[in-house]
Amino acid sequence: MARFLMDSEPVGIFAMGSCQVDPSIALLPGAEAFDTATILMKFANGHDAMIDVCRQAPYGYDQRAEVLGQKGMIRTDNNYPNTARIYTSSFTGNADMPFDFFMSRYKEAYVQETVAFVD
Repeated sequence: MARFLMDSEPVGIFAMGSCQVDPSIALLPGAEAFDTATILMKFANGHDAMIDVCRQAPYGYDQRAEVLGQKGMIRTDNNYPNTARIYTSSFTGNADMPFDFFMSRYKEAYVQETVAFVD
């Protein structure tokens, strides 16, 4: 996704990971032992990207993107089953959790990806 958003290829990558959430995976080999990671990327066009990931988000499957530029910013948010939001003295937020399965979240993206590939 970073390559698509930057419209460029990476020329430098720095990544680090750790086990912050689930101690039971710390015994796994290599990067499988990480549940949390940060990636910094430098692209051929001079732009930079920062990616942070975690295997667990207690509020649902979380995937967002922000692109900051000289003239503004664009942000994509999680997909929810509906757009209802609740506002009370003790809570402000979405009425539902984000979609928790990638096929629910990305069905239309897979269709568009297939169409672009065929074209």
